[in-house]
Amino acid sequence: MTDMKLQSTECSGTTGRRGREDLFTTGRLAQYLGCSERHIFNLRRRGLPAFEIGDMVRIDLAAVRGWLTAHQTGTTKPKSA
Repeated sequence: MTDMKLQSTECSGTTGRRGREDLFTTGRLAQYLGCSERHIFNLRRRGLPAFEIGDMVRIDLAAVRGWLTAHQTGTTKPKSA
């Protein structure tokens, strides 16, 4: 059983292919970020990337992290000497 788990981890981690664990539903992303599904909907209206497959929505966690970093506010610039 351990070998199977290791093999599936190696396969998704080393080949660059992403598994289903990287695609979140709106509800799962809301839970992950600690906000409401309505807030995720509003973020999507503001450009949060998502896949629409028929009536399903799936959101790539790596893309969300990149989008959030690009839209980060309240950071301070280091003082120049």
